[in-house]
Amino acid sequence: MSNAPMVPDRDDVRSHRARRIALRLLRHPLFWVGGGMLGFLLAFSFLGPLLFAYHAGETAIDVAHQFLPPSGLHPLGTNVLGQDELAQMMIGGQAPIVAGFAATAAAALTGLAIGLLAGYAGRTVDSLLMRLADLFLSIPQVVPILLLDALLGASAKVLVIVVAFTSWPVMARVVRARTLTLRGLPFIEAAHATGAGTSRLLLLHLLPNMLDDIIVATTGLFANIVLVMAITTFVGLGLPPPWNWATMFAANMDGVFGGQWWTVFPPGIAFSFLLLSVSFLGEALRHAFNPQHGTARR
Repeated sequence: MSNAPMVPDRDDVRSHRARRIALRLLRHPLFWVGGGMLGFLLAFSFLGPLLFAYHAGETAIDVAHQFLPPSGLHPLGTNVLGQDELAQMMIGGQAPIVAGFAATAAAALTGLAIGLLAGYAGRTVDSLLMRLADLFLSIPQVVPILLLDALLGASAKVLVIVVAFTSWPVMARVVRARTLTLRGLPFIEAAHATGAGTSRLLLLHLLPNMLDDIIVATTGLFANIVLVMAITTFVGLGLPPPWNWATMFAANMDGVFGGQWWTVFPPGIAFSFLLLSVSFLGEALRHAFNPQHGTARR
């Protein structure tokens, strides 16, 4: 009978690591706080209009009931057009949430691919891609939004594409810097020596060791994208009607000076909740993947 030590199966190692990550995530208080906030906003925006169908009629214009304060009939009052604010809040959350996550996913994936390529392919490719990133960073995001808005008209799809197309350099720089740090470490050289191909090195060795950086960069990217969309929508260049939180904020600004605080504060608080929820979840995920931030894992 052999006394040689048993080598753990690679699948067992990965399964054990996945369980440890999940356990750390479930133990982190910010995971529950951020998840609860985001879950509430999703339920409020997408299930609310279905469960409280009677508010659909409240979206009709009724200037005879404009600026009514919060009451049992109108829990968040009415706006300058006499529309129920609660109904507008429910409907208004759908566009920024969907557009924000869609643009962030597109920008993050594009930046991830370009950053890995720039950090691993060599000096010439790295220089070309980073100069391209500098070019994109030098152009204010509002410029292409203005251009496409004039050519194609206001559209949620156009806004998502433009914002994602101009936001990828942030992620690319983070991933490229981390790739340059990791590519010379012994475990990468060992994997290369055993015959691991480029795809395997990038996806199975480099990528898992930078997940914490990617998560932090993605949460920051989401916050920036949502704010850009809110600002452009506020000035009439972003998400088109129907109502969303930014257009509610813009349309009811005059009401604040007349004491109608309920027309502006709710959408502003909703935006803050959205940004905080993703930030909290990102911090919890970063800690779960790497409790000692910055330490490479095999």
